Amino acid sequence: MREDLTVEIQNSLRGQGFLILKDGESFAVRVVLPAGKVTKDISDKLGDIAQRYGRGYFSLTQRLDVEIPFIKYEDIESVKKELLESNLIVGGTGRRVRSIHTCKGDVCRFGLINTEELTRDFTEKFYKKYYDTPLPNKFRITIAGCRNSCPKPQISDIGIAGRKKDMVAVFIGGMNGISQSTGTELEGIYTLQQAEKIVDNAIHFYKNSGEPGERFPKMVARLGVETVAKEILKNI
Repeated sequence: MREDLTVEIQNSLRGQGFLILKDGESFAVRVVLPAGKVTKDISDKLGDIAQRYGRGYFSLTQRLDVEIPFIKYEDIESVKKELLESNLIVGGTGRRVRSIHTCKGDVCRFGLINTEELTRDFTEKFYKKYYDTPLPNKFRITIAGCRNSCPKPQISDIGIAGRKKDMVAVFIGGMNGISQSTGTELEGIYTLQQAEKIVDNAIHFYKNSGEPGERFPKMVARLGVETVAKEILKNI
């Protein structure tokens, strides 16, 4: 463990998408790939950075992002600069809206909504827009294209799942990890535009009503599903 990598430095870098590894001296950089779509150019760039700054490989995360491990502390600024110059998003950690988790959507024979397009839209309107907006804790959004619910929207802070062509169900208050809860499905089905408004309302309500460190599902449990649902369904 390097003594110069203080907790403050580690927390700051984590907020920028660089997570310290078990060895206590190297980092993994998190690269957000909306809808998990990777072109040859993106793959080549990630492989190049992994070869020059890491150990020659990168890994996929469960949320369809990428991590390049074993980045030296001294190389972080260079890595960040190269990724940003390639229009790649660095981040995906901290007490903020996290990268959007999704499935392959309407390229799947069961898909009812274009999850790739919706994920890119949500990335711009929620992940990027609110990146510098501190929340009580992490806030995860999951989008599924159909009832199969492959990315498990029911165990996300707020989840969206296709029900009819371009119509979705919305779940609130799900969580997986050390603490677990299954989200409550809001009554009715919604257009994609309505779902977007519900998510926006949920983020603002969480920011204003969540206690420091409190996860969104814990807030829902504390205030009651009915109270939260009433607030986030306003003006849709």
